[in-house]
Amino acid sequence: MGDAKTTQPNSMESNEEQPVHLPCNHSTMSGDDYIYWYRQLPSKGPEYVIHGLKSNVNNRMASLTIAEDKKSNTLILHRATLRDAAVYYCILRDHSGTDGAAPVQYLPDCGREGI
Repeated sequence: MGDAKTTQPNSMESNEEQPVHLPCNHSTMSGDDYIYWYRQLPSKGPEYVIHGLKSNVNNRMASLTIAEDKKSNTLILHRATLRDAAVYYCILRDHSGTDGAAPVQYLPDCGREGI
């Protein structure tokens, strides 16, 4: 793995059943880099969440919003629950085989006002 090309907050909190927006900045992204999101649940290996190249993407787990200038993206968990508590990784993957990754940990807030 090469030098990290992405930056993310260390953690995020929210109320259950509320949307969670996990940002990722990547100022060094090239035109052919794909954005991949993975999550790692406690005591489990990483699992794929979603990926995209230039446009916004949706699947049953989440949405990926890519900024027009491709310098940032946001993973949106629409109705996050305790089962979504994990470390989320934003990874840029290009065709040369080098990746840059940075983790963000999503911690659901049980009972407090969240972000």
